[in-house]
Amino acid sequence: MRKEFQPYTKWIGEWTGEGETLNGVPIRMRMVVRPRAAEQMLDFEIQNQHMETGKLVHAVLGFMAVDPDGQRRMVVASTVHGCMLMEMTPEDPGAGAIEGVSVMGHRVVVSLVEDDGGLMLTSYWMKDTPEAEKIGFTNVKLTRVEHA
Repeated sequence: MRKEFQPYTKWIGEWTGEGETLNGVPIRMRMVVRPRAAEQMLDFEIQNQHMETGKLVHAVLGFMAVDPDGQRRMVVASTVHGCMLMEMTPEDPGAGAIEGVSVMGHRVVVSLVEDDGGLMLTSYWMKDTPEAEKIGFTNVKLTRVEHA
């Protein structure tokens, strides 16, 4: 495993939690984190399904890698935001945060913070303009289902 991924190796495995979107849609989130490509990448797979109907609300595939300058970045494909390159942002110990601009011009911010034995996943997006209001928001406490 690359040394740059050491803060996140304890997240490898399957996680789940329940919450709701900014619009009040009740969701069940499933996140799986796995090493890929001879442990040169970390794969983040996230699915949000409507808690009552099981219908897919949002899915994300993200691959964290290290660029030639030694910086961690994520290539992300989202059913809501399309594809984008997201930069790692300064973080607290035990946290991971990424930020980028979608093809639709929305600033997307996602953070994972260790919280009382679980992970708190918070994401929001807004127009990429000063003082824009949030268009979407998700805040879900994830608990471990299975280690990798």
